[in-house]
Amino acid sequence: MNRRLRLGLLMVVALVLGLAASELLYRSFAFRDLAGRLVGRGHLVSIVHGKGIYETDLGENEPSAAELVVLENLGRAAANEVVTPSAVDREVALLEAQFGNEKTFRKALLADGLSISALRDRVTNQLRGLAWLEKRVGPATSVTEQESREFYEAHRDLFAQPVRFRATHLFLAAHAETPPEIVEEKERAIAAFAMRLRKGETLSALATEASEDEASKPCGGDLGYFSETRMPPEFMAEIKKLRVGETSKPFRSHLGFHIAQVTETRTAHLLTFEEARPEISVALGNGRRANRVDQIAKTLAGAD
Repeated sequence: MNRRLRLGLLMVVALVLGLAASELLYRSFAFRDLAGRLVGRGHLVSIVHGKGIYETDLGENEPSAAELVVLENLGRAAANEVVTPSAVDREVALLEAQFGNEKTFRKALLADGLSISALRDRVTNQLRGLAWLEKRVGPATSVTEQESREFYEAHRDLFAQPVRFRATHLFLAAHAETPPEIVEEKERAIAAFAMRLRKGETLSALATEASEDEASKPCGGDLGYFSETRMPPEFMAEIKKLRVGETSKPFRSHLGFHIAQVTETRTAHLLTFEEARPEISVALGNGRRANRVDQIAKTLAGAD
């Protein structure tokens, strides 16, 4: 299967094998890297739409026979879970966004022998599986303040925050596999948006209207706070040229075309325990979730 599609459809497989669990809320790349190694996922490779992609996620092999048994039994157990069409729409949209445009996305589906209807069926089944698992895994994640404090004291270096930037951007996808004619179309479009900015429109309004970054589009292109290690080098090179409040000219990264504006910067500092505690709680809870999912997977492996 096409690698991007396979990564997009990997979540349930990873959960069943105890390789993933509620990774939202992590902000520190180093912190998430350590958490991934703690639960056996290897080093953090990338962060996509807020979700970590780890070394174990990048294997090219299809699920083994034993894993397929687990998935089949999970599907049966979760058959009565309710999934709304809007939830499926959202997941399919995130997958499509990785391909830059609908034409390229449908071409990839065709190459993998999938129709949109078949893809939606897969996504629906995965969301059912996730809902079923969450009901059984969620209660096992509580972490005490003492446990969090002990982790903080043992790993203080992880909470040294580098200089962080906050920026808004308008993004048009044009990755390496994008056909030349689409790249040219996106380049003309980003130039047109730059002209509209010069005429007085705001970047946040344009991002809400047309950005292809589905994660930041609903909040006007706001990327939140990020450090240099969290963004592509070519993107950071442009961000570091800007003063607070200054907007860039259109530029291209390996992901596509951007117009960016720095809205705030924060100096380097060490997070206090109170600041770090939410992340620590999530990381420790994640380890417990992984163990619980592993137990469930063993049960599903032996189910009739």
